[in-house]
Amino acid sequence: MVDIIIPIYNAYDDLVKCIDSVKKWTDLEKNRLILIDDCSTDKRIRLYLKSLESNNVVCIFNKENRGFSGNINLGMMQSKENDVILLNSDTIVTRRWLEKIVECAYGDKSIATVTPLSNNATLCSVPKFCEENTIPKGFTIDSFAELIEETSLNMTPKIPVAHGFCMLVKREVIRKIGMFDALTFGRGYGEENDFCHRAEQVGYYHVMCDNTFIFHRGTSSFLSEEKKQYIEEHDKILRVRYPEQVQKVAEYCRDNPNSVIFENVKIFCGLRCNNRKNILYLVQSDFREGANDNVGGTQLHVKDLTIGLKDTYNIFVAARDYNYLNVTGYIGEKEYFFKFYIGEIPKFPVFYDKKMAALYGQILDIFRIEIVHIHHTYGLTLDLYRQAYDRKIPIYVTLHDYYSICPNIKMLNQNNELCIGVDTEEKCSICLNAQYGLSKSVNYIKIWREEHVKALNLASGIIVPSKSAEQVILSYYECLKNKIYVIEHGLKEFHKIKKGGELDKKFRVAFLGGISPAKGSDIAYQLIKKKSADIEWYLFGIYGHNKLSMLSQKNFYKIGKYDRNDLPDLLEKYKIDLICIFPIWPETFCYTVSEAVACGIPILATDIGAVGERVRNMEAGWLVPLDEAPEHAINIINMLKSKGEIYQKKIESLASKKNKSIKDMCGEYINLYSREKFECVGNKNITTQFAVEAYMWANKEKLQSFGDFREIMERLESAEQRLQEVTGSVTYKTVLALSGVNIPFRNTIKKFLYRFYGFLK
Repeated sequence: MVDIIIPIYNAYDDLVKCIDSVKKWTDLEKNRLILIDDCSTDKRIRLYLKSLESNNVVCIFNKENRGFSGNINLGMMQSKENDVILLNSDTIVTRRWLEKIVECAYGDKSIATVTPLSNNATLCSVPKFCEENTIPKGFTIDSFAELIEETSLNMTPKIPVAHGFCMLVKREVIRKIGMFDALTFGRGYGEENDFCHRAEQVGYYHVMCDNTFIFHRGTSSFLSEEKKQYIEEHDKILRVRYPEQVQKVAEYCRDNPNSVIFENVKIFCGLRCNNRKNILYLVQSDFREGANDNVGGTQLHVKDLTIGLKDTYNIFVAARDYNYLNVTGYIGEKEYFFKFYIGEIPKFPVFYDKKMAALYGQILDIFRIEIVHIHHTYGLTLDLYRQAYDRKIPIYVTLHDYYSICPNIKMLNQNNELCIGVDTEEKCSICLNAQYGLSKSVNYIKIWREEHVKALNLASGIIVPSKSAEQVILSYYECLKNKIYVIEHGLKEFHKIKKGGELDKKFRVAFLGGISPAKGSDIAYQLIKKKSADIEWYLFGIYGHNKLSMLSQKNFYKIGKYDRNDLPDLLEKYKIDLICIFPIWPETFCYTVSEAVACGIPILATDIGAVGERVRNMEAGWLVPLDEAPEHAINIINMLKSKGEIYQKKIESLASKKNKSIKDMCGEYINLYSREKFECVGNKNITTQFAVEAYMWANKEKLQSFGDFREIMERLESAEQRLQEVTGSVTYKTVLALSGVNIPFRNTIKKFLYRFYGFLK
């Protein structure tokens, strides 16, 4: 049995709320409530307390004012055996509060007192440490308490002193050191510190119950000036009696050694601050600035979706970034960033992995994911499909390329020839052996397709961005016919480039974006090498290791990497007349087509895949057959370079053309997602420690009090980054290939990181 002692002086409304909460959440058949009225002037108090009296509700009415400490002592004397809880009358307790506090107290024989978390309890205040907090926006007292219990790290950390707003004291401690010093601290303020310091001196310590929240409005019994006077006087007494212990309290408040608890509360307050549905996007590379490989069609699409939908849903993006899985929560205008160590991309793709499955499961549970949308799994496993499916979470998949059909992605064989529809198991074995070193004796392509179609069949819907992509997918996986949707990507609108006026004698042709053999770099090379005097060639973006990188001539300009938002200004600056897009594989969408149309520049493209489909449907330019692309392309360019009637008509036509907007695209996804019931809220028996560690790792430069751990993390991250830079260089790879020497230190650093990560866990 526990005696719950509530000293009372006026504050009727607060008292009623407090008692109502105690009655609601406390078993008063097993525990006793001791209510002590210290001569309240409000007549309602006595009548109210009288109405509460029963076997286990004891009401005491003082004939003279005893002060806070005197009342606590009076309550402690009502039994000789029971532990006591001191509870202010301006508190509101929450579900299972007493059970959790008692359990915490008996975690160690040497624990003297227990203090729960509160919005207003100095060193036990959340979310902001040592501040008076309001209940965070989007929460009630009960829902905030539920959040804290569910996400608690359950550290039960030591604290230098308890807080008297709600403070469990073991009876054995009272027997050993006595009760409060009512003579010195009669009206309150400092009496619990004095008691705690005495308990510490005889071998006890004090803890915070970090899985329990109790609301504390703040004392309404004293005037602020009176309170200030008591605090100052009693602080002087404590400094004389316990100089070293008082100093430790000051250091604790200064350093906040248990800051991880408060960071944890802040994180999950932010993540759970609204009632929006939670959607998880999985992508092979993060679009965050500074992340590895953060620019690409898939990343751009996921970024557009995230920005467009983050005011409707809470969007979580999970994406590989070197050896980590980044998870970013986009909650309105705020971002919450986590980094989970997952190791290097394996030499050979792994379909299922126990550790990745566990990580995905934890992410789904902790972030309460209600829809999973998989955009790409390159460098990752297929475990998210099964983890989501087992939790009855709806799964959507966007197939941005042909990775689900072949690890090659673009369906180009070892000779860079298109193999869609003509591939056989024998041809695939030869190709996969040449490109990836896979054994010819294993029917790898059969295994690959079986595993991927098995995963895809778990999805509620499969999205492709073009009809041509749908045709290719269904030619291999006809079983997906009833699940597939065509939703074209949207694009922010650019300003149209004005054409007209005095004609320029030069005809300027541009290639946009990353250009590689798969994107037609060989065709571009053949065209540029013709050295037509009245044609200027421009390459916007990066280029792979091909002949273009070595090509240098007066009419060929390499502009370099650009931001797509700057594209209209760049095209206008260089007076571009025509944009060439020459993929040799059937791309599923092609943002370059959208960008050219948005800017009002005609397109010359190979008639293949979504590029041919979209240029034709939008009447955005001219198409050439893939097998004779250079010859047909130069003929069309020579026809257009006079900028005659045919060219001018196309310019006029493009002036009124518009792409699908991002807003319209997001509307289609809202309609798609709204078909789901959003019933899953994840497993509530979760451990948030791994998420807090991932948050610390991702945001270590923002956190102030993790000492040596921050330094170790920074050094390890720096070392790993340098290793990646060295081993990723062309020179190093060349030397390695010639010498056959294993990469030094990689395993050592991996083990170091694993040990450190394991230690944190």
